[in-house]
Amino acid sequence: MYRRVSLLALVAVLVGLALASPTHAAGASCWSDPVSGPPGTSFYIYCSGFSANTHLNTYVVEPDGRAVSGAQVTGFASNLGGGDILTDADGEANFVWHSQDGSKELQFGGAFSHQIGAWTWVVHELGLTQTVVAQGQTTVIVESKAYDTSGAALDVTTNDYKTFWVTGSGFNRDEIVNVWVTLPGNCSGRANVEPAAADDPAIQGMYDGFSGPSNVKANETGTIVFPLEFTSRACRGWYSVTARALGSGNGAIASFEVKGDAITVSSGSSIQVTPDTVNALFPWVTIDGSGWGAGEAINCWSTRPDGRSFGLPRVTADAAGSFSWTGHLSNNDSFSPLASEEPGMWYMTCRAPGDGDTAMTSLWVVGLESDP
Repeated sequence: MYRRVSLLALVAVLVGLALASPTHAAGASCWSDPVSGPPGTSFYIYCSGFSANTHLNTYVVEPDGRAVSGAQVTGFASNLGGGDILTDADGEANFVWHSQDGSKELQFGGAFSHQIGAWTWVVHELGLTQTVVAQGQTTVIVESKAYDTSGAALDVTTNDYKTFWVTGSGFNRDEIVNVWVTLPGNCSGRANVEPAAADDPAIQGMYDGFSGPSNVKANETGTIVFPLEFTSRACRGWYSVTARALGSGNGAIASFEVKGDAITVSSGSSIQVTPDTVNALFPWVTIDGSGWGAGEAINCWSTRPDGRSFGLPRVTADAAGSFSWTGHLSNNDSFSPLASEEPGMWYMTCRAPGDGDTAMTSLWVVGLESDP
């Protein structure tokens, strides 16, 4: 699931997506076979109507609206490698996306399944000054699949909504029980992680803001107990934990809610973010604060629509209690490799740890437009 893109390729795709205003060649199109299937389905995508023997760029718009280079997506395979495909003498090309279902160990360890929902694959041919001269796209649907788990029971408890204790019963004595965690719907991936429907907690979970064991051993009474730890980088919402023993076939599923800390806004301090609407590929903003203590140190962070938070550099108020900071909305989290930010309403929050003064405001992130 880890992907690296060379600087040259990164700049080419970034400029192409930023400047592209599609003007399609007649007949340029793409289609998929099949058009839908559960995680683990191989989607074969065919394109025609492009120039002969030409490099085509690919990117995908994920179910939550983020756009990422095709080179980043696990299971993407083309006739060139990376994020490009090459047309033949007839202007046709094809590639395959082997979606993940959690059954295969990845190169860097761990396993995950791709997020449920619509994945729109976009293929475009660039001309001079990186303008799009031809574009095709197709949408494939990753569908949920019913999973039969019975014979055991799970219970999840927490005191702080950060550490969750999972207790299970009904397993065989001393048998190994596999564990995985299903994320909330539209829980967006981070910079180098695709949105997942379910994660192996031990390795993949750390990319999604939580940690836990990928398997546990039942004791002499067939009972298991283990913790799941969640950080500010985890999505907020309803999760499920599944525990299943391959030996006995016994298993169970339990749901639990991960919440964020309540924020109380102070009356004297304030922040303003400009612009209040930014492009998902270029989310640079300025935070202006006023009403803070002279020389006061202030922590600021951004919160995505899915509830994940990103710490921003600490700022210091001047003698008048004001400050100004300009930077990337998520502190450059989306830049390595190329991935846009999550579209929707974001929140900016600033708090002075000295006296607890807190201010919050919101802004909109606008996703990529696609013209088929």
